[in-house]
Amino acid sequence: MSRCVSLALLAAFALVCFGMSACSAVNANPANSFAPSSPSSPSGPTGPTEPAGPTGPSSPSSPQSSSLSVVSLESLTASNTSACPASGSLPAWCKTAFTGQSDTRDGVLTPVFDPSAGNVSTEDIHGYLANGTKTRIFANFMVGFCINTNSAYCSDNVEVGYTSNNAATVGAQAADLEARHFDGGIMSWEGAGTSEDSATLLFQSWEDQHACSGSTCKLSYLIMYNGASMNYNVKSTGAPGTSGASCSGLTGTSYENCVIAHIRNDMCWMNGKHWGNVAYEKLNGRPVLQIFPDEGVISLTGPAPSWADVWANIENWNNDLPQNCGAAPYNADNGVPLIVFENSPGFTHQDSSGSAYWIEPAGTNLATDQFIYNIGPQGGSATLDSFLATSLAHPSELVWTNGFKGFNSIQAQWGPGRIMDQQCGQTWIDSLRESNNYYHDGVSYLHVATWNDYNEGTEIETGIDNCYTVSADISRSSITWQLNTSSANANLSTVSHIEIYDSPDGKNLTLLDTQAAADSGSYSLSSLSSGTHTLFVRMVGRNSILNRISSGVSYSN
Repeated sequence: MSRCVSLALLAAFALVCFGMSACSAVNANPANSFAPSSPSSPSGPTGPTEPAGPTGPSSPSSPQSSSLSVVSLESLTASNTSACPASGSLPAWCKTAFTGQSDTRDGVLTPVFDPSAGNVSTEDIHGYLANGTKTRIFANFMVGFCINTNSAYCSDNVEVGYTSNNAATVGAQAADLEARHFDGGIMSWEGAGTSEDSATLLFQSWEDQHACSGSTCKLSYLIMYNGASMNYNVKSTGAPGTSGASCSGLTGTSYENCVIAHIRNDMCWMNGKHWGNVAYEKLNGRPVLQIFPDEGVISLTGPAPSWADVWANIENWNNDLPQNCGAAPYNADNGVPLIVFENSPGFTHQDSSGSAYWIEPAGTNLATDQFIYNIGPQGGSATLDSFLATSLAHPSELVWTNGFKGFNSIQAQWGPGRIMDQQCGQTWIDSLRESNNYYHDGVSYLHVATWNDYNEGTEIETGIDNCYTVSADISRSSITWQLNTSSANANLSTVSHIEIYDSPDGKNLTLLDTQAAADSGSYSLSSLSSGTHTLFVRMVGRNSILNRISSGVSYSN
């Protein structure tokens, strides 16, 4: 894990621009006219009570296309994402272009593991889940990206063209997140007053202004507390018994005492700056907090000094934050936080209210590890299946299933070369749907790993390539089309539907028909008006899959 729009979507796009002129990279995206297919009926027990975020779960809506709507070819092909484009005019939040990332090692199945920003599908992701309207879906954000003109890296992060701690960047990402029908973002957070905290507060501010009305919000956020915070000096709240000092270099009891004071300080900061905001994700009045642990130096379990003892102390502290956190704003009564730890052991972790699965690549061996997707089976301790099976034994706790496209850390400054192949988008779709085998009434939460971790090649911000392109031709009075594959892993499970367009000038297009996903097909042109037409066939992918469109073919009648 890294540290450190249909015309109807024009309204969301306008929010991103903040009055600036350079907004061309987030274009109006013609809506996808097919609703996602219903998941197959899974077996298994009913999941826990559904969570209610700031707005509560809402019924996902499928964008609608009208055969009378005219859209531009550019809007069907240009990037509609918050990622920085590879060429052309840069939007206001981008300082440099981002051309994608590749792994040139022999034997890598997906060499371009992070493509350049493209035109992605905004199909509603909730439709892939059993009783998906019940599931709150979030994407994990890395908010430490910055610009360093003298290096390919900035603060150990790869250069992606934007700075995370920037209102325009945050606005673009939030609008994109909303357009893709996510319920919110999870911010990787490294302590009180850090740049990651500042970026998170910018996200909060955007939601307050653009996503919230009164006590309800259509987009939420929560914090993933990064264990690396213990090694940093952070801002002090001044509350008695707390400290913002780094614990780096300490051992034993001194380390435990430092960590307890440090976490107390961060808990008070989050309570004062985040948990009272209407946009923050809560369940039954309690803020939800994920932990990305870094539990080293002292023992995990047993008597002090140990992490079990650390979290026992933090549990007691959190039970009375208004009393323990001293002065305003830190002493507000915003509820006792629900602490969510990681993977199967997280359900029995000290102070745990639930657990979240996190993607676990098997290793760096190209001959074997890139083919281990860690979705199933239950027997593998690192698999999503094992996590979901374990969760059934903890029905009162929060369960966060996971969606991920794959993993490639060849560019990372830590743990380089770990790999999990994307299977042309199948890893993404399969992981999203896996909880259907365990929660036929809907899982409480799903988080996506990740929105923008370019260091480990898990980002979906630029889009996911499903290895299809589209070709079209005229056969008498019909247009015929075909999906062409660049890999044997290309699969129709990653395709939502096909769209047929007509244009009088090759620039302005009218939707003629939508067809179910298939390898090939045709459409009769007998009803077209007399004259010369340019026809296009567009493949619309599943959520976040890159859409593809054919070259225009000429037809006269």
